[in-house]
Amino acid sequence: MSSSSRREATPETGAGVYERAELAIRTVVVAVAAQVWLLLVLLGTLLVVALGWFLRSGDRVPAELAWWFCKSAALGLVGSFALHESAHVLLLKQVGSVTHIAVVRTALRISVIPVGAMTGWQTVRVALAGPGSCVVVGVVLWATELDPVLAWWYLPHGLLLLPFFGDGRSLARGLREVRRRAS
Repeated sequence: MSSSSRREATPETGAGVYERAELAIRTVVVAVAAQVWLLLVLLGTLLVVALGWFLRSGDRVPAELAWWFCKSAALGLVGSFALHESAHVLLLKQVGSVTHIAVVRTALRISVIPVGAMTGWQTVRVALAGPGSCVVVGVVLWATELDPVLAWWYLPHGLLLLPFFGDGRSLARGLREVRRRAS
């Protein structure tokens, strides 16, 4: 990515702003992982200690438990939010009137914010993409019994379409715009 295509995050905004075409999905995934880096380091350390214990004592229980925690954090927490935000980015990159995409991290959340204009239907599609992609993965994990426990990290993303969450507010705003233009 060229340095001219990205404006650095600042303490005031907490955002990295990227030209629409230049924002890589890898950047979004790294931002999601960075949001919970301390948890990932702690769980990784726990896994190393538990594996050491297993090698020394033969006791598998701590290693299995530590692996379960690491898998849940990496594939569940980070994976579901990385998929969620990446799905938004993939659709935003297709909207020609969106010139830039901001990746915003605050203490409790990470989100992507388009800079530019979008139609009501574009707003609806982008709002549905993040939670929708997670719900689809969750249903597949659960229905195929591939990993029903991991599915519960993905399925609750559907709740983010409720109007008091950002995706839900965007969905409602997009639907109001569609209805306004139709009348």
